[in-house]
This record gives sequence, structure tokens and C-alpha cells, in this order.
Amino acid sequence: MRQRSANPVEMVASGGPAIDQPLLEAALEVEARPQDWAGEFRWLLGHRALLPVAAAPSASLGLPALNAQHATCFPQVSADEDWLASRSMAVVARRLAPLLARGAAVALDLSALTRGGGHEPSPPEHLRLVVRGLEQVLPVALARQGLGVRHLAFSAPAGHPGFAELLRLHRCAALGHPQLLIRLPNALMRTLCTGGADHPAGGDEGLLRLWQGLTGIAHREPGVHLLLQETTRSPCTLAAAERGNAVLPLSLFEARGDSAWLALELRLDRLLARSPATALVELRRLLRATLRLADNLLEQVGWPSPELGQDALVNRRLALHLSGLGDVIDRWGLAPDDFATVRLALRWLRLVRRMLLHESNALARERGPFPGLELQGLRASLGRSFGAEQAGRLLRRAGLRHRHLLVLSPYGVFPAGRPRHPLPAYLHLLPVMRLADSIAMHGDGIARALPVQAFRRLLRLSWAIAYHRP
Repeated sequence: MRQRSANPVEMVASGGPAIDQPLLEAALEVEARPQDWAGEFRWLLGHRALLPVAAAPSASLGLPALNAQHATCFPQVSADEDWLASRSMAVVARRLAPLLARGAAVALDLSALTRGGGHEPSPPEHLRLVVRGLEQVLPVALARQGLGVRHLAFSAPAGHPGFAELLRLHRCAALGHPQLLIRLPNALMRTLCTGGADHPAGGDEGLLRLWQGLTGIAHREPGVHLLLQETTRSPCTLAAAERGNAVLPLSLFEARGDSAWLALELRLDRLLARSPATALVELRRLLRATLRLADNLLEQVGWPSPELGQDALVNRRLALHLSGLGDVIDRWGLAPDDFATVRLALRWLRLVRRMLLHESNALARERGPFPGLELQGLRASLGRSFGAEQAGRLLRRAGLRHRHLLVLSPYGVFPAGRPRHPLPAYLHLLPVMRLADSIAMHGDGIARALPVQAFRRLLRLSWAIAYHRP
């Protein structure tokens, strides 16, 4: 694959007509007949429904939003190691350097810090040493390589014994105020949802204090994000399940560690700019062009490591974030808390999902399904059960070009513009998330505009919907 001087994904992020032609050339480079798609891609890029997935604006970061992102786990260590030794921090710096050099958004999961090489979480005093080492040594080590600190996030589960140290790390100016990503364990959410609004089942006051404390911090402090666990699945029914053990720092959902993702935001209010009766044809055209353009860009991204480049080509993971549903509802003059409105929203989102699956299947028939599907082994296995001919039909019908497609966030149901209704009324639109491949927490800046009780209700409803998806 030919290397480019500029990452075409960065071109998407910077926006503006000056970069349309280089991006168009990058998307057309892998086309056998580029003249067939040049007009469609040019029309798509001019439509402005396709956007980069951006972090919340931050003066301390000051970086352009990037679409290419991945999650990585913190190096597995035990409390026996000397984390203040320059050798230990140099190992971490060497691992981060190629990622940050390309401007990628990086999330480090601190769950791997354990006591004495076992499975117990590291005690607070050990984490305090780690935080001190990160604060003091890491910026210096990266500065020696001329990097400075880029878009960095740290993730850990809720209830981590060193949460106070993690919060201090989040406020560390020397590290550029990295994001703090807190994953809400299923056990905690299940207990809260069983016990009712903010009252855990069994009256566990400790869980209640943890819940109120975490939600209070995330509600008032930018850069602290609460995430749900185990909400990522593949739309391809033939693909094996993957365990999410890390977090994507811009999309804000769990993913397999060291997996490569191309993330784009699709604004529904621009996709459905016209009335429901006239939007259907344009919607299909936009989704078809978007999926093909994203598939082509996967071939062109300069990933920070050969392993990530290999994962990108083997699994072809797309994270297409749909947002702007609240703006569509307001434009169409509908009440978000009306049952008929919810049914209409579900119908449109179901249609979007069906179109994406159809176009991914069409690309799989043209170019082949994603290699991670291991087609030969599947064909042999299914052939023994159903016969070769039936197995072939099943693979053609169910095979997809991409391991992942559709991302929805509970915050995507709120209007980006001035709402016509009180914000809590838009919570009635949350059932659309049952159609997502991943439920992300992207765009949670709206959370601070909600009353804190409505914010807590949003989290509980999002978890309940995530775990009752078909």
C-alpha cells in the first residue's frame, strides 16, 4: 500500500473546500473504475452530512479532531515494580510515541494494574506512585521526542480504589488534562435499575453513594465521561463475539484492545433535510456513498503500527455515529414524548440500519467479506450441516464487508440547536438505541444542560435498553 505524505482521515477532520480534492483522490485510489464514483463522492463531501467524530472543544488540547482512533491497554504490571524508575516510564513512553506522533486519540486502560501480579486491583498507594510517575516523567520523555502530550485518556471501572488519584490525573496540566473514562459495571447498573430511581435493590447505601458521587462528578466536570460496559456487538451474525477490554477515546464505547477503527459522524438532520415523503431516495444515496467512501479510506489510513494496520484490513471496523435525531423531530414539528413520534423515529432508524446492512453486504459480494470472518472455515463448517449449495447462499446473504457499522449515543437524541421542548422530553426517543451495534456516550456535553436527576435517568434507561436489544 502506497504511503501518503498526509493522512486522508486528517483531511476529513480539517474541513473546508481546499482539502476536498486530495480526499476525493484518496477515496478513488482503490476504485477499479474511479469515474463511476467521482461524482457521487464529490456530491457526498459537499453535502456536509458527513463529519469527523470530534472530542469536546478544549483549549488545553487544541488539536483537530481525528477519525482514526484505537484503544490500548496499559502494560500489564504488578505492584512489585518500581513505577518511578525512568526505565519503566520509558517503556510506556515508547509505546505511546508512535501513536501520539500521528496525532491519534489514545486511551489507556488502568484496570491492568494489579496487586502483586494477581487479579486484585492495585491499592490506592500504588496507583499514587503510578500517577506521580505519569505526571512527572511521561511529559518529559515525550518532549524529548519532540511530541508533547496529545489527545490522551485514561479509563478504569467505577469503584476503582484509586479513583481520587485518577481524578487528580485528569486535572493534571502537565499531561494536557487527559480525559477520564469511567465504565459503569453491569452489576452496579442492574442493582440500580432493579431498585428503582436512585434506590439500589437491597438498600445498599454504599452503592448509592458511589452512584451519586460518580454521576455528580460527570455531570459538572467536562472531560469525565461515564460509559456502559459490554454494549458492542457485530452486525454480522456469522462473526464471533469479541470481548471489549479497552475504550475508544473519541467514540466513547468499549472495544477490543489494540483494534483499529474509522469513525465518522452522520447528521440525521442533514440526511433527512426534507420532509419524510421526499427524504428516502436521498437517504439511500447518501448511505451508499458514505459506506463505500469509508471502506476506501480504510485502505489509505496511515495507522500508527503494523498491527493496527493489519487489524484495520482484517476486520474493517467502521463506527458510523448517527446524531441529530432531536433536530429532525423538531423540524418536522413533532412532540418527542408522543408515542407516535417514537414509533416514527424507530421506523426511520430501522430503515437506516437495514440500508447500511444491505450496502455492506453488496460490498462484500463485490469485494469480499472482511477477512476476519474466515470464510473458508465457515463454508466448510456450514457445508457439513446444510450442504455446499445452501451454505453458499447463507454466506452470500449474511456476509458483510465490515465487522462493525452503526453507533448510537443517548445524547444523539437531543437537538444540537435550540430545542422546542424541555430537554427531558427527548428522553422518550431513547428506544432507538436498541438498533445500534454499539451504544456509545459520544456527545455528552449536553449532560450538563440536563437536571442531574434527568442525567441519572438517562444513564439507567440507556443501560436497560442496551441489555434488552434483540
